[in-house]
Amino acid sequence: MPVALHALVVDDEQPVLDELVWLLERDDRIASVRGTRSGADALRLLEQGGIDLVFLDVAMPGLSGLDIARLLGRFRAAPRIVFVTAHEAHAVEAFEMNAADYLLKPIR
Repeated sequence: MPVALHALVVDDEQPVLDELVWLLERDDRIASVRGTRSGADALRLLEQGGIDLVFLDVAMPGLSGLDIARLLGRFRAAPRIVFVTAHEAHAVEAFEMNAADYLLKPIR
């Protein structure tokens, strides 16, 4: 039996956040989904542990998705990262940070 993943979605745009949470909740591989619009809140949730997969918007006020990914690189057991963005320009940098994937908005 496959392991169900615990996911975190981080996006400052509420409609995008809501849609991605909704889509993930329908995936049998996902056990739970949490969402936040703040990079700082995301970091607090990630520090608590128990998150296997994080979907990060690249461009957010305060801590960006790239900032969070850099910080996750210091975690002993960091979750897998999927960047979700409208900006193609950061793809190379994202994969240099070992991103699992790089999705362009709008997500379908």
